Amino acid sequence: MYIVTWNNFVTTNFKIMIKHLLTAFLIFGFFIANAQDHQEHISRAEARLKSLNLVDFPSPYGHMDMGINNQTNLTFRGGVKHRLDRIEIECGVNTGSFMPCTHLDFVYNADQLCTDFIYSLSESGSGVYIPYFAKHYYYENKRVIRIETENFLRDSGQTLKESRTSFHYNSKGLVDLVENDDYDHISQYVPRTKEILIYDNDDRLILDTLNIYISDSASSRIFSTYIHDYVYNEHGLLKESRSYLFDESKSIRHTRYRHGYTYDSNNFLILASLELWDSVNAKFFIDEQYRATYNSFGGMNLLEHGFDDGASGTWGFYEKQEFINDNNVGQEDLLIPLNEIFTQGNDFNRFSRKILSDTYSRYIPLDNIWKTYSKSIYIYSQQIVINTEDAKLEGVSFYPNPVESSLSIRNQKGAGIFELFNVQGQKIVHQEVVGDAQVDLSQQMSGFYFYKMTIGGKSATGKLVKN
Repeated sequence: MYIVTWNNFVTTNFKIMIKHLLTAFLIFGFFIANAQDHQEHISRAEARLKSLNLVDFPSPYGHMDMGINNQTNLTFRGGVKHRLDRIEIECGVNTGSFMPCTHLDFVYNADQLCTDFIYSLSESGSGVYIPYFAKHYYYENKRVIRIETENFLRDSGQTLKESRTSFHYNSKGLVDLVENDDYDHISQYVPRTKEILIYDNDDRLILDTLNIYISDSASSRIFSTYIHDYVYNEHGLLKESRSYLFDESKSIRHTRYRHGYTYDSNNFLILASLELWDSVNAKFFIDEQYRATYNSFGGMNLLEHGFDDGASGTWGFYEKQEFINDNNVGQEDLLIPLNEIFTQGNDFNRFSRKILSDTYSRYIPLDNIWKTYSKSIYIYSQQIVINTEDAKLEGVSFYPNPVESSLSIRNQKGAGIFELFNVQGQKIVHQEVVGDAQVDLSQQMSGFYFYKMTIGGKSATGKLVKN
């Protein structure tokens, strides 16, 4: 289910810096609202924001369609993001009650990029957590270039290096080489795998080659080579991927398995199948499946895992995760280290809405009951994210700006939601809009604000000055 954690941790200096920044933003808002040349002061504020590195937080991995970042964090232009800081997991015991089990804690830097996670286990369910292992992320130009993993020694509390992953990018910013090294627990890293990735003209991953190494007394040499290819449907969504073991001596590919993907009319992934190759009968057979159910807001309600239960020898969906979402918060408003949370069924983007909690259950055929094994709570903090460039939506406009008491919205796109945020990232207006509309701002203080208008999953955002 879960694999990593990140600390809900911000340094004292960073907290102090944010406090001063917010004060500075308030001063800017007041100054702009009372200046004669509003545009000049807006330009100055934008330059100030750029200098503070509070603009745009792109995905660290580039924009691959598969693999290490198939779930990209979208940037919300002008307002706040809900940042996932921790997942608290309780595990079931034989008495039917639950006790503290695991913490997945996430750490971010000032650019809101994940820098560390710590996976911690509760000591005998006491709620006292002991770090188990951690990953550390290193960046250049806001792109991850290296991940280092270390284990915590239970008795001494010391750390022990475990592995290292290095990422290399092509001229288009796509990852084209991934190298994995294991630490030999003496003095150095030794090669374990090397993966080469190839893309088509639409920047879609179409082929990757994974070389697995073993080490002997003489040198490191290739032990085996796996080849993966990818096929997309007419909508550009991943339809199928296949894996082959390459026999270098005969230059022959031996089929291993394939993944198949099915989508609904909204292009939401609803079924992912793993099929293994039966060489005797020369055909694939389904080994396991994941299927998802979504609510009317596009949030995942249920993710089921199907497999042979091993007891009765019959096929069925014997595991499930049920989610409770905040449907008012979409993926574009989230800061989520998706690649560090789930190890199975990870082709599904569970954070299409903000997850508040989930429960993991398994079906017990002999008793004909579902038994809940764990419960998880997702803990977020609100972070100011400001982009100095407005995002426009065709057929939607806002005037006047600066505004005195009422903001007019010209809307030719249909029903939508208008939201207004102050410089502290607090949402102060939430209004449904159908066609042209007026937003009453007469009770709002003079200053600098950010607006967001969302229609059909697309948003227009920008800056607004209130006189």
